[in-house]
Amino acid sequence: MSENMAAAPEFGSQLGDVIAFSQAVDAIKQHNKQFSSGKQVARVLIDHIKRQERTQDLIDAGASPEEAEETVVFVDSSELPLSEEEQMSRSIVGITNAHALESAGLALSPLRQTGTIVGSQGEQIVGEVRLQMADGSKFSNFLLSISPENIDEELRENIATVVADLIAEVTDAIKNRNHEQSFIETVVYGKGIVTGLEHVGLAESPMTKELCALYEHAQQGDVDEFIEASDIGLLKAPEEQEYGPTGWHRDATADHLSNRWQKVLDIVMKAKANPNAKELYEQLLKSAQDSLEYAQSDWNKLKTEGYGGNSNYGEGFEKVFETVALELSMIASPDEEGVND
Repeated sequence: MSENMAAAPEFGSQLGDVIAFSQAVDAIKQHNKQFSSGKQVARVLIDHIKRQERTQDLIDAGASPEEAEETVVFVDSSELPLSEEEQMSRSIVGITNAHALESAGLALSPLRQTGTIVGSQGEQIVGEVRLQMADGSKFSNFLLSISPENIDEELRENIATVVADLIAEVTDAIKNRNHEQSFIETVVYGKGIVTGLEHVGLAESPMTKELCALYEHAQQGDVDEFIEASDIGLLKAPEEQEYGPTGWHRDATADHLSNRWQKVLDIVMKAKANPNAKELYEQLLKSAQDSLEYAQSDWNKLKTEGYGGNSNYGEGFEKVFETVALELSMIASPDEEGVND
Protein backbone atom coordinates (compact mmCIF):
# COMPACT_ATOMS: atom_id res chain seq x y z
CA MET A 1 0.00 0.00 0.00
CA SER A 2 1.30 3.47 -0.86
CA GLU A 3 2.31 5.66 2.07
CA ASN A 4 -0.07 8.33 0.73
CA MET A 5 -3.07 5.97 0.79
CA ALA A 6 -5.14 6.13 3.97
CA ALA A 7 -6.63 2.94 5.34
CA ALA A 8 -10.36 2.58 4.73
CA PRO A 9 -12.38 3.59 7.81
CA GLU A 10 -13.99 0.79 9.82
CA PHE A 11 -17.61 0.16 8.88
CA GLY A 12 -19.69 1.84 11.57
CA SER A 13 -17.47 4.86 12.08
CA GLN A 14 -19.48 7.00 9.63
CA LEU A 15 -23.07 8.16 10.08
CA GLY A 16 -23.91 6.69 6.66
CA ASP A 17 -22.84 3.25 7.88
CA VAL A 18 -25.18 3.45 10.86
CA ILE A 19 -28.06 4.58 8.64
CA ALA A 20 -27.41 1.76 6.15
CA PHE A 21 -27.34 -0.78 8.99
CA SER A 22 -30.64 0.46 10.44
CA GLN A 23 -32.26 0.47 6.99
CA ALA A 24 -31.23 -3.16 6.51
CA VAL A 25 -32.72 -4.20 9.86
CA ASP A 26 -35.91 -2.23 9.16
CA ALA A 27 -36.25 -3.93 5.75
CA ILE A 28 -36.06 -7.37 7.39
CA LYS A 29 -38.60 -6.36 10.03
CA GLN A 30 -40.96 -5.17 7.31
CA HIS A 31 -40.47 -8.38 5.32
CA ASN A 32 -41.28 -10.54 8.34
CA LYS A 33 -44.29 -8.39 9.20
CA GLN A 34 -45.56 -8.64 5.62
CA PHE A 35 -45.31 -12.43 5.60
CA SER A 36 -46.24 -13.14 9.21
CA SER A 37 -48.77 -15.91 9.85
CA GLY A 38 -51.31 -13.41 11.18
CA LYS A 39 -51.09 -11.31 8.04
CA GLN A 40 -51.41 -14.38 5.83
CA VAL A 41 -54.46 -15.68 7.69
CA ALA A 42 -56.12 -12.31 7.12
CA ARG A 43 -55.03 -12.40 3.49
CA VAL A 44 -56.53 -15.86 2.96
CA LEU A 45 -59.82 -14.76 4.52
CA ILE A 46 -59.96 -11.65 2.34
CA ASP A 47 -59.07 -13.65 -0.78
CA HIS A 48 -61.79 -16.16 0.10
CA ILE A 49 -64.40 -13.41 0.43
CA LYS A 50 -63.30 -11.82 -2.84
CA ARG A 51 -63.44 -15.18 -4.57
CA GLN A 52 -66.99 -15.78 -3.30
CA GLU A 53 -68.00 -12.31 -4.49
CA ARG A 54 -66.50 -12.85 -7.96
CA THR A 55 -68.21 -16.25 -8.23
CA GLN A 56 -71.57 -14.72 -7.27
CA ASP A 57 -71.10 -11.91 -9.82
CA LEU A 58 -70.63 -14.49 -12.58
CA ILE A 59 -73.68 -16.43 -11.43
CA ASP A 60 -75.71 -13.21 -11.41
CA ALA A 61 -74.51 -12.63 -14.99
CA GLY A 62 -75.98 -15.96 -16.08
CA ALA A 63 -73.18 -18.51 -15.49
CA SER A 64 -73.93 -21.76 -13.71
CA PRO A 65 -72.34 -22.23 -10.26
CA GLU A 66 -69.91 -24.78 -11.75
CA GLU A 67 -68.90 -22.48 -14.60
CA ALA A 68 -68.46 -19.52 -12.25
CA GLU A 69 -66.28 -21.53 -9.84
CA GLU A 70 -64.11 -22.91 -12.65
CA THR A 71 -63.63 -19.42 -14.10
CA VAL A 72 -62.58 -17.89 -10.77
CA VAL A 73 -60.19 -20.76 -10.03
CA PHE A 74 -58.63 -20.34 -13.50
CA VAL A 75 -58.13 -16.60 -12.98
CA ASP A 76 -56.70 -17.09 -9.46
CA SER A 77 -54.24 -19.70 -10.73
CA SER A 78 -52.33 -16.98 -12.59
CA GLU A 79 -51.53 -15.18 -9.34
CA LEU A 80 -48.02 -15.49 -7.92
CA PRO A 81 -47.90 -18.25 -5.25
CA LEU A 82 -47.21 -16.98 -1.75
CA SER A 83 -43.98 -18.97 -1.47
CA GLU A 84 -42.60 -17.38 -4.65
CA GLU A 85 -43.74 -13.93 -3.60
CA GLU A 86 -42.04 -14.34 -0.23
CA GLN A 87 -38.83 -15.63 -1.80
CA MET A 88 -38.79 -12.72 -4.24
CA SER A 89 -39.27 -10.25 -1.41
CA ARG A 90 -36.50 -11.90 0.59
CA SER A 91 -34.13 -11.69 -2.38
CA ILE A 92 -34.85 -7.99 -2.78
CA VAL A 93 -34.16 -7.41 0.92
CA GLY A 94 -30.86 -9.25 0.62
CA ILE A 95 -29.72 -7.59 -2.60
CA THR A 96 -30.59 -4.02 -1.65
CA ASN A 97 -28.92 -4.33 1.76
CA ALA A 98 -26.04 -6.62 0.80
CA HIS A 99 -23.25 -4.09 1.41
CA ALA A 100 -24.43 -3.10 4.89
CA LEU A 101 -25.04 -6.69 5.97
CA GLU A 102 -21.71 -7.98 4.64
CA SER A 103 -19.79 -5.05 6.11
CA ALA A 104 -21.34 -5.66 9.52
CA GLY A 105 -20.49 -9.37 9.36
CA LEU A 106 -24.12 -10.47 8.98
CA ALA A 107 -26.16 -12.54 6.54
CA LEU A 108 -29.79 -13.52 6.02
CA SER A 109 -30.80 -16.89 7.39
CA PRO A 110 -32.79 -19.41 5.35
CA LEU A 111 -36.55 -19.13 5.73
CA ARG A 112 -37.63 -20.27 9.19
CA GLN A 113 -41.05 -21.90 8.91
CA THR A 114 -43.53 -20.59 11.46
CA GLY A 115 -46.75 -22.00 10.07
CA THR A 116 -48.77 -23.31 7.15
CA ILE A 117 -51.67 -21.43 5.64
CA VAL A 118 -54.36 -23.29 3.67
CA GLY A 119 -55.96 -21.15 0.99
CA SER A 120 -57.30 -21.27 -2.55
CA GLN A 121 -53.82 -22.18 -3.82
CA GLY A 122 -53.41 -25.04 -1.39
CA GLU A 123 -50.96 -25.18 1.51
CA GLN A 124 -48.51 -22.29 1.70
CA ILE A 125 -45.57 -22.20 4.11
CA VAL A 126 -45.08 -18.91 5.92
CA GLY A 127 -42.10 -17.97 8.02
CA GLU A 128 -39.51 -15.38 8.79
CA VAL A 129 -35.92 -14.67 7.96
CA ARG A 130 -33.43 -13.79 10.62
CA LEU A 131 -29.99 -12.27 10.66
CA GLN A 132 -27.22 -14.71 11.39
CA MET A 133 -23.52 -14.27 12.00
CA ALA A 134 -21.25 -14.53 8.98
CA ASP A 135 -18.17 -12.94 10.54
CA GLY A 136 -18.10 -12.36 14.29
CA SER A 137 -14.99 -10.21 14.10
CA LYS A 138 -16.63 -7.81 11.66
CA PHE A 139 -19.76 -7.49 13.78
CA SER A 140 -17.87 -6.76 17.00
CA ASN A 141 -15.68 -4.22 15.15
CA PHE A 142 -18.80 -2.59 13.70
CA LEU A 143 -20.29 -2.11 17.18
CA LEU A 144 -17.04 -0.74 18.60
CA SER A 145 -16.57 1.63 15.64
CA ILE A 146 -19.88 3.47 16.10
CA SER A 147 -19.26 7.04 17.25
CA PRO A 148 -21.10 8.01 20.46
CA GLU A 149 -22.81 10.93 18.69
CA ASN A 150 -24.41 8.50 16.24
CA ILE A 151 -25.93 6.29 18.93
CA ASP A 152 -29.61 6.77 19.70
CA GLU A 153 -32.52 4.64 20.92
CA GLU A 154 -33.55 3.63 17.42
CA LEU A 155 -30.07 2.27 16.71
CA ARG A 156 -30.00 0.44 20.06
CA GLU A 157 -33.38 -1.10 19.26
CA ASN A 158 -32.15 -2.33 15.88
CA ILE A 159 -28.95 -3.74 17.37
CA ALA A 160 -31.00 -5.53 20.05
CA THR A 161 -33.17 -6.99 17.26
CA VAL A 162 -30.07 -8.34 15.54
CA VAL A 163 -28.75 -9.85 18.77
CA ALA A 164 -32.13 -11.50 19.41
CA ASP A 165 -31.85 -13.07 15.94
CA LEU A 166 -28.30 -14.24 16.64
CA ILE A 167 -29.39 -15.85 19.91
CA ALA A 168 -32.33 -17.54 18.16
CA GLU A 169 -29.99 -18.89 15.48
CA VAL A 170 -27.54 -20.24 18.07
CA THR A 171 -30.36 -21.79 20.08
CA ASP A 172 -31.82 -23.48 16.99
CA ALA A 173 -28.38 -24.79 16.00
CA ILE A 174 -27.92 -26.38 19.42
CA LYS A 175 -31.44 -27.86 19.52
CA ASN A 176 -30.96 -29.34 16.05
CA ARG A 177 -27.44 -30.59 16.89
CA ASN A 178 -26.17 -28.47 14.02
CA HIS A 179 -23.20 -26.39 15.16
CA GLU A 180 -22.94 -24.58 11.84
CA GLN A 181 -20.62 -21.69 10.97
CA SER A 182 -23.05 -19.04 12.23
CA PHE A 183 -23.10 -20.72 15.65
CA ILE A 184 -19.30 -20.92 15.77
CA GLU A 185 -18.82 -17.28 14.73
CA THR A 186 -21.29 -16.05 17.36
CA VAL A 187 -19.82 -18.13 20.16
CA VAL A 188 -16.13 -17.61 19.37
CA TYR A 189 -16.52 -13.83 19.15
CA GLY A 190 -19.09 -13.64 21.93
CA LYS A 191 -16.86 -11.69 24.31
CA GLY A 192 -16.00 -9.08 21.67
CA ILE A 193 -19.66 -8.72 20.70
CA VAL A 194 -20.66 -8.21 24.34
CA THR A 195 -17.97 -5.51 24.65
CA GLY A 196 -19.43 -3.85 21.54
CA LEU A 197 -22.93 -4.00 23.02
CA GLU A 198 -21.64 -2.32 26.17
CA HIS A 199 -20.08 0.37 23.97
CA VAL A 200 -23.44 1.28 22.41
CA GLY A 201 -25.21 1.39 25.77
CA LEU A 202 -26.78 -2.07 25.87
CA ALA A 203 -24.82 -3.45 28.82
CA GLU A 204 -28.00 -4.01 30.85
CA SER A 205 -30.10 -5.30 27.97
CA PRO A 206 -31.60 -8.77 28.48
CA MET A 207 -30.24 -9.67 25.04
CA THR A 208 -26.69 -8.81 26.12
CA LYS A 209 -27.00 -10.84 29.30
CA GLU A 210 -28.39 -13.81 27.38
CA LEU A 211 -25.62 -13.66 24.78
CA CYS A 212 -23.02 -13.37 27.54
CA ALA A 213 -24.45 -16.47 29.23
CA LEU A 214 -24.34 -18.40 25.94
CA TYR A 215 -20.72 -17.41 25.41
CA GLU A 216 -19.71 -18.37 28.94
CA HIS A 217 -21.41 -21.78 28.78
CA ALA A 218 -19.93 -22.45 25.34
CA GLN A 219 -16.48 -21.74 26.78
CA GLN A 220 -17.30 -23.93 29.75
CA GLY A 221 -18.46 -26.84 27.60
CA ASP A 222 -22.04 -27.17 28.82
CA VAL A 223 -23.93 -24.92 26.41
CA ASP A 224 -26.14 -27.79 25.14
CA GLU A 225 -27.42 -28.56 28.62
CA PHE A 226 -27.80 -24.84 29.36
CA ILE A 227 -29.97 -24.28 26.26
CA GLU A 228 -32.12 -27.36 26.89
CA ALA A 229 -32.71 -26.35 30.51
CA SER A 230 -33.54 -22.77 29.51
CA ASP A 231 -36.00 -24.03 26.91
CA ILE A 232 -38.24 -25.69 29.50
CA GLY A 233 -37.88 -22.98 32.15
CA LEU A 234 -35.67 -24.97 34.49
CA LEU A 235 -33.25 -22.06 35.00
CA LYS A 236 -35.97 -19.86 36.48
CA ALA A 237 -37.09 -19.82 40.09
CA PRO A 238 -40.31 -21.86 40.61
CA GLU A 239 -42.47 -18.77 41.11
CA GLU A 240 -41.07 -17.12 37.94
CA GLN A 241 -41.77 -19.95 35.52
CA GLU A 242 -44.46 -18.91 33.04
CA TYR A 243 -45.07 -22.41 31.69
CA GLY A 244 -42.41 -24.62 33.11
CA PRO A 245 -42.29 -27.63 35.44
CA THR A 246 -44.19 -25.78 38.16
CA GLY A 247 -47.28 -25.33 35.97
CA TRP A 248 -47.45 -28.29 33.61
CA HIS A 249 -50.09 -30.01 35.76
CA ARG A 250 -52.52 -27.16 35.13
CA ASP A 251 -53.21 -28.32 31.59
CA ALA A 252 -52.18 -31.92 31.06
CA THR A 253 -53.04 -35.58 31.22
CA ALA A 254 -50.99 -37.85 33.45
CA ASP A 255 -49.12 -39.19 30.40
CA HIS A 256 -48.35 -35.71 29.15
CA LEU A 257 -47.20 -34.63 32.60
CA SER A 258 -44.97 -37.69 32.87
CA ASN A 259 -43.41 -37.00 29.47
CA ARG A 260 -42.68 -33.39 30.34
CA TRP A 261 -41.05 -34.29 33.65
CA GLN A 262 -39.03 -36.99 31.89
CA LYS A 263 -37.39 -34.19 29.91
CA VAL A 264 -36.36 -32.60 33.20
CA LEU A 265 -34.86 -35.86 34.39
CA ASP A 266 -33.06 -36.35 31.07
CA ILE A 267 -31.50 -32.89 31.20
CA VAL A 268 -30.38 -33.25 34.80
CA MET A 269 -28.83 -36.66 34.05
CA LYS A 270 -27.16 -35.28 30.93
CA ALA A 271 -25.60 -32.46 32.94
CA LYS A 272 -24.43 -34.91 35.60
CA ALA A 273 -22.70 -37.00 32.93
CA ASN A 274 -20.88 -33.97 31.52
CA PRO A 275 -17.63 -33.36 33.44
CA ASN A 276 -17.74 -29.72 32.29
CA ALA A 277 -21.20 -29.13 33.74
CA LYS A 278 -20.65 -29.79 37.45
CA GLU A 279 -21.86 -26.37 38.59
CA LEU A 280 -24.77 -26.35 36.13
CA TYR A 281 -25.75 -29.89 37.19
CA GLU A 282 -26.00 -28.84 40.83
CA GLN A 283 -28.10 -25.82 39.82
CA LEU A 284 -30.43 -27.93 37.68
CA LEU A 285 -30.82 -30.64 40.31
CA LYS A 286 -31.84 -28.10 42.95
CA SER A 287 -34.16 -26.33 40.49
CA ALA A 288 -35.82 -29.63 39.57
CA GLN A 289 -36.33 -30.53 43.24
CA ASP A 290 -37.67 -27.07 44.10
CA SER A 291 -39.95 -27.07 41.05
CA LEU A 292 -41.34 -30.48 41.92
CA GLU A 293 -42.08 -29.39 45.49
CA TYR A 294 -43.76 -26.24 44.18
CA ALA A 295 -45.81 -28.21 41.63
CA GLN A 296 -46.99 -30.72 44.23
CA SER A 297 -48.03 -27.94 46.59
CA ASP A 298 -49.84 -26.10 43.81
CA TRP A 299 -51.66 -29.25 42.70
CA ASN A 300 -52.81 -30.00 46.24
CA LYS A 301 -54.21 -26.48 46.46
CA LEU A 302 -55.94 -26.76 43.09
CA LYS A 303 -57.60 -30.03 44.10
CA THR A 304 -59.25 -28.39 47.10
CA GLU A 305 -60.60 -25.69 44.77
CA GLY A 306 -62.12 -28.21 42.34
CA TYR A 307 -59.75 -27.24 39.51
CA GLY A 308 -60.76 -28.58 36.09
CA GLY A 309 -64.42 -29.07 36.97
CA ASN A 310 -64.04 -32.77 36.26
CA SER A 311 -63.70 -35.47 38.88
CA ASN A 312 -61.30 -37.38 36.62
CA TYR A 313 -58.96 -34.45 35.98
CA GLY A 314 -55.60 -34.98 37.64
CA GLU A 315 -55.97 -38.72 37.91
CA GLY A 316 -52.48 -40.21 38.14
CA PHE A 317 -50.71 -36.90 38.90
CA GLU A 318 -49.64 -38.00 42.40
CA LYS A 319 -48.07 -41.13 40.95
CA VAL A 320 -46.15 -39.03 38.43
CA PHE A 321 -44.86 -36.73 41.16
CA GLU A 322 -43.84 -39.68 43.35
CA THR A 323 -41.95 -41.29 40.47
CA VAL A 324 -40.14 -38.04 39.60
CA ALA A 325 -39.19 -37.51 43.24
CA LEU A 326 -37.74 -41.04 43.40
CA GLU A 327 -35.82 -40.53 40.14
CA LEU A 328 -34.38 -37.23 41.33
CA SER A 329 -33.35 -38.85 44.58
CA MET A 330 -31.55 -41.58 42.67
CA ILE A 331 -29.82 -39.05 40.40
CA ALA A 332 -28.70 -37.05 43.43
CA SER A 333 -27.20 -40.12 45.10
CA PRO A 334 -23.43 -40.53 44.69
CA ASP A 335 -22.41 -43.00 42.00
CA GLU A 336 -21.41 -46.39 43.32
CA GLU A 337 -17.95 -45.91 41.95
CA GLY A 338 -17.63 -42.68 43.87
CA VAL A 339 -18.83 -44.34 47.09
CA ASN A 340 -16.29 -47.13 46.83
CA ASP A 341 -13.51 -44.64 46.27
